[in-house]
Amino acid sequence: MDEAFFKRMFLVGALWNVAGGALIVWLTGWIFATAHLSPPVPWVYYYSWIALFTTFGIGYYLVYLDMYGNKNLVILGIIGKLGFAAIFIAGMVWGPGKVPLVFLIPVIGDLVFVWLFWRFLTFARQMGK
Repeated sequence: MDEAFFKRMFLVGALWNVAGGALIVWLTGWIFATAHLSPPVPWVYYYSWIALFTTFGIGYYLVYLDMYGNKNLVILGIIGKLGFAAIFIAGMVWGPGKVPLVFLIPVIGDLVFVWLFWRFLTFARQMGK
């Protein structure tokens, strides 16, 4: 993995969050119907969560623009993605069958990004940046 790889990876990470947020808003009805659930009520909790991870996507775009100058955003991204994954995994463990398996898609995706973000920080440290 080289600098060009990590630069592209942060752009993909930005798109993962921003496009994912747009798709979730657009497909809310379908996502919850497929999972045999009703969309959350009140809706403000759900959409504020989407606003937060969309904001993280903008942060990853800023890292794409200046990777070494925005390393602290990468640390924040790792914390946010680990927290998100931990909450969903805990919900699946402690409430078997209550969290639809389709929700593993963003969990697995975020865990992949955690690993990639960590690899970037290791790479940056090795490069002395």
